[in-house]
Amino acid sequence: MSAVILGATTILTCSAPAATPPPAKVSVMSTTAEQTARDVTLECQPTRVGTKLSFPYTITNRSEADIYVMDAVASVNPDTRQPAVNHDSVVVYLLGDGRAHVLKGIAPLPTDRSVTVRVIPFAAKLPPGQTLTRQLEIPLPLAETSPYFPDLPLRQYEQVDISGVLFSVEFLRSTAEGFTAMPVDFAPDVFRVSAKNTVGMTERLSTAFPTQRLSIMKRGDAFPRPD
Repeated sequence: MSAVILGATTILTCSAPAATPPPAKVSVMSTTAEQTARDVTLECQPTRVGTKLSFPYTITNRSEADIYVMDAVASVNPDTRQPAVNHDSVVVYLLGDGRAHVLKGIAPLPTDRSVTVRVIPFAAKLPPGQTLTRQLEIPLPLAETSPYFPDLPLRQYEQVDISGVLFSVEFLRSTAEGFTAMPVDFAPDVFRVSAKNTVGMTERLSTAFPTQRLSIMKRGDAFPRPD
């Protein structure tokens, strides 16, 4: 299985500040795979490296206030058994249009049950005029994944060809109403962030890449797949 990046379409989706349906997506063609959300930009050009998909990405803050990039979760160091931060965490699901959504941000809630506590990623502080560069690597084959769902046995997946990949990163502005940022004691470079309406005030940057000869392992359970 191999992936060929043919081009890039940039998409901006900013969640509403209240519990209302998300606004329509705005598509803009770009040859540099750069997406501008008013004053914050995402650049990404994914490639295949051996048996992994690599997503090197850069967020640039051109606003006048700090933003917090929500791209890490808590984990446990397998060697020391101490708390750690996982920057490789990702949410992956199949979209209705046949693309795979690779999301660094807040995972969709399960639809088959209620949850007591929603998983909100840790966030890195990005001051005005600064950039944040990361590299995400996802093992192949690409598979649907979420912090709310453990991996299934292999026979409970269906291999489905995809037409492209939508890569997204979410962030929260320090100017959001009720914003707070609490340091994480075991990871001084990230924060626990919240706002009056954390999910509704979170913004998303997305870049879409058409692909060839790439598939996803689609789960056979009640896995959420919002468009």
